[in-house]
Amino acid sequence: MKKTWMLKERYPDDIAREFGSYDDCTRQLLWNRGISKKEDAERFLNPDYLRDTHDPFRMKGMERAVDRILCAIEKKEKIIVFGDYDADGVCGAAVFADFFRAAGYAHFEVYNPDRFKEGYGLTRKALDALFEKNANLIITVDTGVTSFDEIADAEGRGINVIVIDHHLVPPKWPPAYAILDPRQEDETYPFTGLCGTGLAFKTVQAILKKNSFGLVPGWEKWLLDLVAIASVADMVPLTGENHALVYWGLEVMKRGRRAGLAALARAASLDLAHVSATDIGFTVAPRINVAGRMEHATIAGSLLAARMALEAETFACRLENLIAERKALVGEVLESAKQKFGPNVPPLIILGDERWQPGVLSIAANRFLETFACPVVLWGRKGSEVVRGSIRSDGTVSTVDWMREAGEDLFIDFGGHPIAGGFSVRDEHVGELDARMRAAYERMPKGENAHTELALEKEMLLDDVNSRTLAMVSRFEPCGMENPKPVFWFRALSVAGAKTFGNGGIHLEFSFRNSGGNTVRAVGFFTSDHGDPVKMGDRIDLAATLEYSTFRGYDELRLRIVDFKKI
Repeated sequence: MKKTWMLKERYPDDIAREFGSYDDCTRQLLWNRGISKKEDAERFLNPDYLRDTHDPFRMKGMERAVDRILCAIEKKEKIIVFGDYDADGVCGAAVFADFFRAAGYAHFEVYNPDRFKEGYGLTRKALDALFEKNANLIITVDTGVTSFDEIADAEGRGINVIVIDHHLVPPKWPPAYAILDPRQEDETYPFTGLCGTGLAFKTVQAILKKNSFGLVPGWEKWLLDLVAIASVADMVPLTGENHALVYWGLEVMKRGRRAGLAALARAASLDLAHVSATDIGFTVAPRINVAGRMEHATIAGSLLAARMALEAETFACRLENLIAERKALVGEVLESAKQKFGPNVPPLIILGDERWQPGVLSIAANRFLETFACPVVLWGRKGSEVVRGSIRSDGTVSTVDWMREAGEDLFIDFGGHPIAGGFSVRDEHVGELDARMRAAYERMPKGENAHTELALEKEMLLDDVNSRTLAMVSRFEPCGMENPKPVFWFRALSVAGAKTFGNGGIHLEFSFRNSGGNTVRAVGFFTSDHGDPVKMGDRIDLAATLEYSTFRGYDELRLRIVDFKKI
């Protein structure tokens, strides 16, 4: 779908005076992010771990949760960490596993549910499996707030449950022993944007405040690589405390201490020494996520827990194979949609096929949203006992509210975030899914479509594509939700070269010449079907970000294509 380009308004004179020591581009980017005070700018541009993170005991439920975990350790009770099967759940469970191992506690187990056999969350099937393992304490990570009946059953049997979750508030909170969720009504913690792994990290931080278990002060900071992966993957805002946690998490990743991540990077031709939030989003997180989507999340969990290089290589290789399989399956779903819709842009996409594997539908839904800029509902059943689906919103409605409006009787379970969710459907209601979701969408009040406009930070010249500008832009990292990677407007560029690359020519590459005659390359992934074929000699307006690529050992400062228009 063609987007409307919108250039951000220039910062006012008082900002120029406030930010007098900064260059013009830095001032503009700060202004675009709502930062208007020098003190706030310095805090943002220079993340400080101690200054920018908060006391975990300010969080509602933390004291109770920590005391229960410490009691379980003292009594040598069986602790099961129940982590969701996505990157946030897997990394959050790994945070606890790393801590227990470092503390010398062996009476624990990590349990990731089977997406296809057990479904999302602490389901009845999953809970029965935990009962068989003789759990004394269950800690859920990135799930649990909607599992009212299951948690009531566990607590009724004398098995305490600590819920660590960040999903939308359910109609009634489960009767867990303790709940850590920043969305609780009377929460007083200063920052509400932590993901499940971020909350797991804060819990470990709080535990170590009460009992160090002989670990050096600040040991928990070595867990921040997991927080960085989960925060980017789960698309939580990279502002406030998250900005600091992800910043320092990237610094931990660059050390290459975790054997599993080092193996994953080698398999994916990623240079960990220069890893960025963008690399997590495009390379690391998809490989952690693919395990639960295609086979079982324990593959990713085992990769993160690996201590020996050979063991890590085995799991990394398996994830690479699953990535290839996933790409092929997503391609099939996208091709089916192209055949159905052709060039027409539908106002709402609801598609399903019994032959589609549910684990790939979230990726396909994201691609549909990017292409058509409209709400998307996809469902499939292959490999699953029930129909499961993924839902994406363009910002006009909340996915959870939308599913609730369609009727809770339609679903076996559902949940998620305002822009992304998942569900499973009762067999007798599969035929009603399309009509009821469409009717529910029509009834709901609508917000603005977040995908029809492209916000551009500033106009730039090709001569500005240099190491000095890259260093300036890099100060705004880590970029992600609510702190987007700066996209610049390059006007009236003459195309010196244009070609496609990748399997089937799915990616695009342009080359240009700056005023000194030097080549500036621009690449765009999954952009070859843009609709405006470009050849050498054409003139285009280009929307792009700056990036430093070290792919396969080749260092290059280049542009990443976001959009373009022939003129």
